[in-house]
Amino acid sequence: IDVVIFDHNLTPSQIHNLEKELKRKVIDRTEVILDIFATHARSGPAKLQVELAQLEYNLPRLAKMWTHLTNEQQRGIGMGQRGPGEKQIEVDRRLARRRITDLKRQIEQQQRQKQREVESRSSRNFTVSLVGYTNAGKSTLMNALTEAEVLVDNRLFSTLDTRTRLWNLNSGVPVLLSDTVGFIRHIPHGLVTSFHATLEEVSQADLLLHVVDASHPEREEQIKAVEEVLAELQCKETPTILVFN
Repeated sequence: IDVVIFDHNLTPSQIHNLEKELKRKVIDRTEVILDIFATHARSGPAKLQVELAQLEYNLPRLAKMWTHLTNEQQRGIGMGQRGPGEKQIEVDRRLARRRITDLKRQIEQQQRQKQREVESRSSRNFTVSLVGYTNAGKSTLMNALTEAEVLVDNRLFSTLDTRTRLWNLNSGVPVLLSDTVGFIRHIPHGLVTSFHATLEEVSQADLLLHVVDASHPEREEQIKAVEEVLAELQCKETPTILVFN
């Protein structure tokens, strides 16, 4: 065994103590999710949002990278002065904070632009957003309703960017239908914050179609997880229809 993965969010000290005890690299739930997001990020906005979430996650964990130098200092190397590990940690933290500030500025600009675009569309059309647990079948439903031919992949978080297509109802009324990033239980708060611009369609939608994988044995827990994220996005009062796939 080379790596031990915990299905929980761990603090930096917990990871340090577990690695010391197990003599193996330890990864928590958040790091796994961030790695998957980083792999699937394709657009510029998605890459910025993932990078921000990764930096905010890694910032309090930078010290772990320099423990070998700290140990040398404790054994007497560099006594009486700050060791190279401590100096490098300070440099890394300063660079990380500077990059975080820059990313937040860029994402805030994108969010304002996205909000204007969504509000402009919403003022002219009835808007519907597809929401649901990751891999529940949102993109498949969007293709069936709009013939959009968006990517359908049997993988977690295959959709990170919102796609909006025209959906012509049988009555002839045009509706704007948006496919959004899938949710997951215990989703890191930093991810919700980072992807707020991407989720603007959800916040502004007139109606939510909550897609549920009816065959999944944990569908009730998945429904609850999605509802928790919607509450965090302040969409709890938005009219919602459950769609069982």
